[in-house]
Amino acid sequence: GSSGGGGGGGGGDDELCLLPAEQRVYNRVLSGLHSSISLHIARTYCLQPETGGECLRWGVNRSLAHSRVLAHKERLDNLYVAFAVMLRAVVKAGDAITAAVPPAGAAMGEGRREWETRLLPGIRALGEACPTSFDETSLLEGDGEGLRREMLQARFEHLGRIMRCVGCDRCKLWGTLQARGFATAVRVLLADADGPAPALTRQEAVALVVTLERLSASLAFVRELL
Repeated sequence: GSSGGGGGGGGGDDELCLLPAEQRVYNRVLSGLHSSISLHIARTYCLQPETGGECLRWGVNRSLAHSRVLAHKERLDNLYVAFAVMLRAVVKAGDAITAAVPPAGAAMGEGRREWETRLLPGIRALGEACPTSFDETSLLEGDGEGLRREMLQARFEHLGRIMRCVGCDRCKLWGTLQARGFATAVRVLLADADGPAPALTRQEAVALVVTLERLSASLAFVRELL
């Protein structure tokens, strides 16, 4: 939900700890995704709307960013969790992302070279430098691992279908793409831990990279405002 509770009292924390691990991860990533979308809306906000639906002036809505995200520590924490999940997934899926982009064609070829020579090495270096705040290997240990993995992935795929129903066009666009990014990330991370990442479609590869970029831009915006 969008209430300010979340991480407030001991009772809420106790209830959270009783949830299955996959439900806790889903809740935190969903909160982080919500925070990211809210920050992007606040960063490019219509400050002077005109009758008829046009906007005369766009800019930063600091009060919205603070009321929706920055004033709630647990929402900021969950934004970092969501970023950590995506970073690990993109690092693991780096070669699969490359393979999903055809080298033919001027635009595609240039984008692939940029990915291979600059972006992917930088992402891998960041993955090595960042502390491991998300460990998927222990997430679904125990009985029913396969079923719980399927349930977690199904949750994110269902989230994508929900996002397509929202009224706000910007929320729908970014929400649908990022929900697909997280569904793909779960599939990548919960595949064979010692094996290569599963093959990806071009749409899945794009969703992974764009979702990581959106979360990274949200964190950069947070640093500007705090």
